[in-house]
Amino acid sequence: MKIWIASIALLAAVCTGLAGCSTKPPESIAKTDDVVVTVVVTVPVVQTRVVIATREVPRTVVVTATPVPTPTYESRVNLPADVLAYALSTDPLALGPQGVTDEGTTLVVQQLYDGLFNLRGDGIVEPAAATDYKVSDDGTVYTVTLRSGMTWSDGAPVTAQHYVDGICRTLEPAVGDSYYYLLSDVARIKGAKDFASGDLADCKKVGVKAVDDLTLRIELEQPASFLAKLLAFRTFLPARLDLLQHAATISGTLPFVGNGPYVLAEWVPKDHITLTKNPNYWNASAVGFQQIQFKIIPKLAEQLASYEKGDLQVAEFPAEETQRIEADPGFAEELNTLVRPGTSYIGLNTESGPTKNLALRRAIASAIDRDWLINNVLKQPWHAPAQVVIPPNTPGYQGNDPSIGYRYDPDAVKKFLAEAGYGPGKPVPPVEIWTNREGNNELVFRAISDMLEQAGIPTRFSVSKWPTYLASLDACNKPNRSDATKTPAECSYNLYRMGWVMDYADAASILTILGPKSTFQYTGWQSKEYEDIMKQALAEPDEAKRIELYRQAEEILLNDVVAVVPLQHYDRTVLVKQGVKSDFPPFGPPNLQYWKPGGQ
Repeated sequence: MKIWIASIALLAAVCTGLAGCSTKPPESIAKTDDVVVTVVVTVPVVQTRVVIATREVPRTVVVTATPVPTPTYESRVNLPADVLAYALSTDPLALGPQGVTDEGTTLVVQQLYDGLFNLRGDGIVEPAAATDYKVSDDGTVYTVTLRSGMTWSDGAPVTAQHYVDGICRTLEPAVGDSYYYLLSDVARIKGAKDFASGDLADCKKVGVKAVDDLTLRIELEQPASFLAKLLAFRTFLPARLDLLQHAATISGTLPFVGNGPYVLAEWVPKDHITLTKNPNYWNASAVGFQQIQFKIIPKLAEQLASYEKGDLQVAEFPAEETQRIEADPGFAEELNTLVRPGTSYIGLNTESGPTKNLALRRAIASAIDRDWLINNVLKQPWHAPAQVVIPPNTPGYQGNDPSIGYRYDPDAVKKFLAEAGYGPGKPVPPVEIWTNREGNNELVFRAISDMLEQAGIPTRFSVSKWPTYLASLDACNKPNRSDATKTPAECSYNLYRMGWVMDYADAASILTILGPKSTFQYTGWQSKEYEDIMKQALAEPDEAKRIELYRQAEEILLNDVVAVVPLQHYDRTVLVKQGVKSDFPPFGPPNLQYWKPGGQ
């Protein structure tokens, strides 16, 4: 899913955040949805840094023996057997099925609504609200059959029209769901692009129809062999328009209504969210935990402390605790390092300040020592350094090709700085770095700042909390975002922290969001060649030919333009108590209805 990642217990923490535009970010963040959370934000202060070099380039590393900590951890759980306590680093931005983008929000929403299909931990897609689907001979019409007898938590029947309404709300410009592009530009549903752009006023003219109460038909402009993988993604969640219309005419908050395995029982902002099992869910008898407690704990050290006390069963941990956790047999038994296809990266503003210069962007890309970040900053050697954005085990991965992307190379940095016109008589102007502070983000990006300083590229550093960071970046993506007020050329950042976890098993899932027309990138780069290649790839039924097109697109992104600098390929590193049987899918957030207490 992807999903923006607000914290990086690994390296960068996928998915979105920035620090503060020199243009003022929005005063609040508001989502048009069933549940709205308003977050007041402030503009962070940009700090000019003077860094004393502590890392020599090149350097000689002296390895000394490190004492092994004495094991002290004893697993305990201070919760009823049918309750699962799961840590979140920040409050969800909203709880409606449409309009969500970040990882924490998507995790919660996943439990409250039932999509057409679900992805399991073994990679198998299994029926959820749908029982099956059929594809026309020309590959442009998908007919999905829903299971009978499903109801919402208020007892109303679930129908195919609710899924049509959900797709229309994802595409509706006023809702502001950034994932609309998956339906309009990637899957290319008929009429979806015109409706999402405002050129078409009536969603009834879009190629999604309820043939009857249990039959959904999706018509495409061209074949999309990967659409079956997308049917398990949240762009196909349902919506109740009758409740939305009612909410617009009354004051106060309506009782929550969903069709998923859990319902919302309580939400205390900055503290916790409690979900309880939905007795009206079609598969309620198979749901493992009776209650889910999402505890809002921004600091990873506090998550770990709560986990050790037994008040959490699922948590992340700060980088400085890695050695203790690996050395303690009790912790090691509960440490999960799982597949999570995605990549953390630096985004480069190609339209503002010194990073408008291509040679300087190449110098920055060559100044990043990824191995140092992983082994000496995060101290988590299991992570995979990234020279490319398509992750390993994904068709099209070309991380073994030395000609793609830029390796750490101090000599190349000097060469590119000279090409950019900088030297003893003309120093490089400071580059402004934006990041969010959740997880290990600030730790990693201060280390990156030091690397650039030592390479002769001075920096200014700006850090803020996730909602502020996201709002500030979103304000700098006009015209791709309806909520933007500026373009990258009008914003002060030169580098920003970002990451992306793939939503489905095709390289388009990450290459599309890094493209020039994406609402999820803030680099300002343009390339008609890239757009044409991606358009051709999405319509190509032959996988080998499609992969070759993806390779060409990635080379433009990383070598020709240097719009982003990959840092690390994601995995999912998380602590889970021994008494919990977990189920983490390779793509998207876990569906907690499949988790079982007591290791069942």
